[in-house]
Amino acid sequence: MAEIKYIPVSKLWRHPDNPRKDLGDVTELAESIKVNGVLQNLTVVPLIGEITKKWDGESYRVIIGHRRLAAAKLAGLEELPCVVVEMSEREQLSTMLTENMQRSDLTVYEQAQGFQMMLDMGDTVEDIAEKSGFSATTVRRRVKLLELDKDKFKKSEERGVSLFEYMELDKLKSPERKNEMLDYIGTENFKYKLKQAINDEAAEARKALWVEQLSTFATQITDKTGYKRVNSFYTNDEVKVDRPEDADTIEYFFFVETWGYIVLMVKDEPTALTPEEEAKEREEQLKQERKDAAEKALSEATARAYELRADFVATVSTAAIKKRLADIVALWAYAEYWDDTGWLTEEEIAQATGAETLAEDDEDGEDDAAFTLQAVTDAIGKTPEKALLRMIYARLGDGKSEGYFRSYWNSYTMKHEENEKLDRIYALLVKLGYEMSDDEKALQDGTHELFGEVTDE
Repeated sequence: MAEIKYIPVSKLWRHPDNPRKDLGDVTELAESIKVNGVLQNLTVVPLIGEITKKWDGESYRVIIGHRRLAAAKLAGLEELPCVVVEMSEREQLSTMLTENMQRSDLTVYEQAQGFQMMLDMGDTVEDIAEKSGFSATTVRRRVKLLELDKDKFKKSEERGVSLFEYMELDKLKSPERKNEMLDYIGTENFKYKLKQAINDEAAEARKALWVEQLSTFATQITDKTGYKRVNSFYTNDEVKVDRPEDADTIEYFFFVETWGYIVLMVKDEPTALTPEEEAKEREEQLKQERKDAAEKALSEATARAYELRADFVATVSTAAIKKRLADIVALWAYAEYWDDTGWLTEEEIAQATGAETLAEDDEDGEDDAAFTLQAVTDAIGKTPEKALLRMIYARLGDGKSEGYFRSYWNSYTMKHEENEKLDRIYALLVKLGYEMSDDEKALQDGTHELFGEVTDE
């Protein structure tokens, strides 16, 4: 049976491996202790000296009760009731971790550190899951977080980041990009920047494929001097390289531009152009390639913004919709009055309601009556507000149509232009809780750096 004894506060020491590093504010607990005393015993083990490897007969290390010890010191208590137990180092760590887990006392990073300590001491992921109450998958995910930059992670925790948001980082493969995202996680820019990072990572993978395929018949160069352009490829496009028919007789080269293009080249033949004319020709070509890349990047930024809006509309809570139902219906009525809405396709209706659309005509020319009033009623179920928002949102014309996304720039001049429809959509989404990223705001007001690249001089 464990021994219970009163031990002087001066002889009680915090455990150096306690997973919870920050004990938080213990002022309120100290006031309670002054009035009621300590109502729960601390759990302690004899403190073995690091040098002597012996117990001095009076010092103890706290296993459970670190906050109570800190509060008792603040309250001025001289001794505390303790349960003295014998535990191995592994048992001590396991007990501290489990106790803190049950009380939700640890930050995500502290949990990850605790799990890693247990792994280092011989526990398996399954052992930890059984002791902590977390799933094996959660344990693995938390431990994986230790690969991230420690200082950036701790700063992100101060912003109240949820585990779900940290899990979103798993969509990235690169540790460097994950660490970059820690600067944005927990802010209004995170979702936009995460989509951008995912796209950039995919673009790098495609670029590697471009290089791999071009390398089958061409040599990569690092200086374009003395070469002329034959073709160019935007690395974000689908990888498709057609080997030139004369590749066995003509030597081909390729150059990887920094702004998203790969240029296929051959050695330049002497021309009648003067050096100045050649330089001007190369400059015009370079300028066009950079402009094309900027236009592509602007299209991609617009697409990301659309995806964020669509994701939000698909997941916004029923409570938020009910709170702003008048604003939603008012905007729809306003847009309908001014004939400022779009027709809905069968696909859009199906997405908004969740009901199946009509099937193809049967042999008798009769429609399959799958899309009935009852079918729609059943599909909408208990959340008709969500279906209403999705229907109205689609009618407002923010949907995807043949690669077109509602934007703040002219598709012909590539210059910024105002978009009152999109302004109204954003205003409504913000009322529902949407947070515009800095990039979206810059696209809206025309200050985005990409506009500078596509404007003709």
